Amino acid sequence: MTEAAQRAAVVAEARSWLRCRYHVAGTVKIELAADGTIIERGGIDCATLLAEVYRRAGLIGAVEIPHYPADWHLHRKTERYLSAVLEHAREVWPDRVRPGDVVLFKFGHVYSHGAIIVEPGWPDIIHASVAARCVQLDHGLGGEWGDKPRKFFTLWPREA
Repeated sequence: MTEAAQRAAVVAEARSWLRCRYHVAGTVKIELAADGTIIERGGIDCATLLAEVYRRAGLIGAVEIPHYPADWHLHRKTERYLSAVLEHAREVWPDRVRPGDVVLFKFGHVYSHGAIIVEPGWPDIIHASVAARCVQLDHGLGGEWGDKPRKFFTLWPREA
């Protein structure tokens, strides 16, 4: 599969989680009827959303995310989330991000919230939002995100 096809698969998979309920450490995907009504709300958080999207798109294997308290980022300085992302991705400059890449936002003491960049590209993101209580399409420069430090990552090799 080409990189373009892989990126499209990541974006499509991320979109298929939209409106899924926010649930810490959940991995249950939303189920919709043919007319778009919700059959099962599912449940997922921002870390498991990234792991599930990239796994289902075929880019990574299953990722075991150890239990963590929902407020760990407010009390600790260990970059657990960032370290987990770096096991599968490499950091890129903001001007190099493309749909299918990841953005991590710093909340509290550490980078503790992740989102997937979607079409047409940054700052359009899909993420599991505590505030919205669901997976949503959002703008990474607006609202609560605008003033947060951020880093960008890609799972694809360097460009030639």
